Parts: sequence; structure tokens; C-alpha cells
Amino acid sequence: MDSRGTPTVRLDAVNGNALFEKAVRSIALDEATTRWLFVSVLDTIGATAAKLTADELGNLLPELDRRLRKLVPETAAEAAVQRLRRVLFDQAASATPTSD
Repeated sequence: MDSRGTPTVRLDAVNGNALFEKAVRSIALDEATTRWLFVSVLDTIGATAAKLTADELGNLLPELDRRLRKLVPETAAEAAVQRLRRVLFDQAASATPTSD
């Protein structure tokens, strides 16, 4: 159990919405570690993997970047954050209505 009395769940068992899953895959690092990183950052603002929004992900980019730079070499962190930004740009592009 964690400090809030919630049963501890294996992080690789945490499933999120499509945006969360794309974001995790985009980092292209160990999946369990990436899920742990995302869940811990989401927790800081009370967000969840199942309901992650593009706005929340965008707001959390600086913190994700900071934490990634502590986990992996700077060049790997930079590349991972660039891929994550691409996910956000693609999300925004698909959400923008097109005029025919």
C-alpha cells in the first residue's frame, strides 16, 4: 500500500487513454520506467493516465523534460522530449477542424 492507503499496482499494468499510450511509446525508453515517470508527474497535478488531456501533457512537458534529464544522458533526453512534442503537435493537428 502507498501512503494514501491505495494498493500498490505494478506500473506496467497502468493503462491510459490513447494520448497517454502514444506519449509513453514516443519516449522510446524502457516502458515500465516511462510509465512510472508519467504517472508520478501526472500525480503532481492530480491527473490520471486514463484521462490525460493534451493541455495537461503540454503543461507537464517541462517537468517531464527535467526528470528525463536525470534518468538518461542529455542527448537521449532531448530526443525523447522532441518525440513527445511531436505527439502533442500531431494531437493538436488532428483536433483542429479542417474547412472543406
